[in-house]
Amino acid sequence: MTKLFKQLGSTEADVVRYLKQHPSFFEDHPNLLKTLHIRHDSGQAVSLMERQNSMLRTENSGVIERLTQFISVAQRNDHLFLNLQSLVLELIKCRTLNDISRTLTQGLTTRFEVDEVQLVFTHLPNGDGDLWLYCDPAMLQLHFPATLEHLKNQCGEFEPAARQMLFGESDIHSMAIAAVSLNSQGIGLLALGSRDPLHFRSSTDTLFLGYLAKVVSQLLVRF
Repeated sequence: MTKLFKQLGSTEADVVRYLKQHPSFFEDHPNLLKTLHIRHDSGQAVSLMERQNSMLRTENSGVIERLTQFISVAQRNDHLFLNLQSLVLELIKCRTLNDISRTLTQGLTTRFEVDEVQLVFTHLPNGDGDLWLYCDPAMLQLHFPATLEHLKNQCGEFEPAARQMLFGESDIHSMAIAAVSLNSQGIGLLALGSRDPLHFRSSTDTLFLGYLAKVVSQLLVRF
């Protein structure tokens, strides 16, 4: 092949450059596609047209697979949004903190694959019958500084002491937490717990959880 190019006074690079500059070349010479052959992965020689069709089928298969994944994610997000919408509407009807705590627990455990829910405050000591959890501000700050200081949502396994602080002796192995705030200051947490160590990972999307925590924060002005 190299000898032939020398005889013609051109190089492979010249041919490549020409074809790039004339992308419709094979449309003007369709019969060439049938006569040109390249080596297939199987070892058999196939025509350039067959090879091109094979590549297109592979590309289309990849596109279809990605599209299917996008559709699946979109459907899941639609489902989450509708459940979140229903939960928010129920929260708006609440008239006490116990109502909010009860509604959060029932809604999240029945609709969002969550095993336990805890609403935590650092400024509201709880008494008998209260459903929220009071935590000393310094202790909560020690275990969840980024959430309280920067209102950052977090997911993961966390340290056993942190899990025990929020869920006691419950068999919780991974958590998702978001800040409950007042006047842009973290005053507590909305904590979701799962018995599955892999359910809440550091890469888990916290968009819906963060939104729910903001709704709860807005409702606090009633009390």
